Amino acid sequence: MRLGILTDIHSNFEALAVSYEALVKAGSDKIICIGDIVGYGAKPKECIDFIREKNISSVKGNHDHYTAVEEREWDIQPYAREVIKWTRSVLDASSLEWLNGLPFKLESDGVLFVHSSLEALDGEYWPYVLDVRTALFHFFSQDVKFAFFGHTHIPLFFTYNEEHKISIEILKSRTVPKNVNAKYLINPGSVGQPRDFDSRSAVLLFDTETCEINLIRVPYDIRKVQDQIISAGLPRLLAERLSRGN
Repeated sequence: MRLGILTDIHSNFEALAVSYEALVKAGSDKIICIGDIVGYGAKPKECIDFIREKNISSVKGNHDHYTAVEEREWDIQPYAREVIKWTRSVLDASSLEWLNGLPFKLESDGVLFVHSSLEALDGEYWPYVLDVRTALFHFFSQDVKFAFFGHTHIPLFFTYNEEHKISIEILKSRTVPKNVNAKYLINPGSVGQPRDFDSRSAVLLFDTETCEINLIRVPYDIRKVQDQIISAGLPRLLAERLSRGN
């Protein structure tokens, strides 16, 4: 099974559309989204409709959760809170209900998917897995060989080996040896708001039979998306950072 994996779309419909086509062209048999369909960008409804129309299975990201539930004093950046309020105002009841119904984790073809970490799956806390310590808390609960996560917007590759040691690398395309007794936690990066100083969308193709991982970078019309964000009256910094990839 060739799984197309994407995450952190953040209401960036232009990036989502071309990323989906890139995964289809690459030969994916099934496409899975690891959350944060909405937030930051100006096209939340379009992104939700696309995910639903294409029957893309998805887990719930923190921005999806914040948008779908009753407003609270979330510990988030003021600009993020502003966009969440705006997103709630432009989504219909069906879209909000759909977001709220997304699961916090998903397993497909023996592979686990979670937006943030298995450390917390209650919507109250969304850890950023960026180092060995935060990865360890996740690996305590990972009972399959491969798991994929999002949230950090950076392509990362964690290994938990048979000696119970964890290593971290920037994700690059590779084939993982089948006969190695290890567990892996992999982040494909972000579709709609990359933060690895590469402004192109990032998606991933994973072959469950060969354990081949292909990281795919996809250019899209950034200027068009920036204009959409500014026209919607959303914080300008959310448009500006798209060009920098951070």
